[in-house]
Amino acid sequence: MNLVEINQISKVYETGGEKVAAVNDVSLSLLNNEFITIMGESGSGKTTLLTILGGLCKPTSGKVIVDGLDIYSLSQNSLADFRKEYLGFVFQAFQLVPYLTVEENVMLPLAISDLTKKQKKEIVDSILEKVRIKDKLKRLINELSGGEQQRVAIARALVNDPLIILADEPTGNLDSKTSEEIINIFLSLVSESKTVVMVTHNKEYTRYATRSIELSDGKIIKENNISLSAITSPINV
Repeated sequence: MNLVEINQISKVYETGGEKVAAVNDVSLSLLNNEFITIMGESGSGKTTLLTILGGLCKPTSGKVIVDGLDIYSLSQNSLADFRKEYLGFVFQAFQLVPYLTVEENVMLPLAISDLTKKQKKEIVDSILEKVRIKDKLKRLINELSGGEQQRVAIARALVNDPLIILADEPTGNLDSKTSEEIINIFLSLVSESKTVVMVTHNKEYTRYATRSIELSDGKIIKENNISLSAITSPINV
């Protein structure tokens, strides 16, 4: 069974009396341990599609089924629980809290869990080790480089052990070497049976994906399947 089924979704906005379809009749399925890149020009619907997939933007029509759940038929509380259990979000602008330390930022999603403080710390330490920034866990965010901040953002996205990572231009503000390090983290996650969906403008990264999707005017105009060897072929940095 597919992990995600997107069935004929559209998202229509009305601006000045004119209706504009940001996403237009898109159908798509996602499997476990896939690395999918979504590309397209600005305004093509990439981010809207990602937010619909993430349970953050209800489509005008169509359904999003994740692990058998019709997510937009859920109550607001149940939808929030779904996002917490299934999804991790990584943004271009990092969305970190500047007055908290690295450790505190990553621990935020665990704030309402029933875990003990010791259990939370063990989870955070393990995730920070995975993304190779544990040595700076007591640093404030503004003391880190852009690449280090993105590692913290990825760690925060992983702390609840989600099945799906949604990344919106996660390398957009980073230099090429740091960007490749971030892509390597995503590749390692896919090899651990996570599914990563990444919006990007960089065509170079499509060769490391299992599938590459291109949007234009809210529609899928191209979809390429790429060798599954991508998930075991990290970038040499």
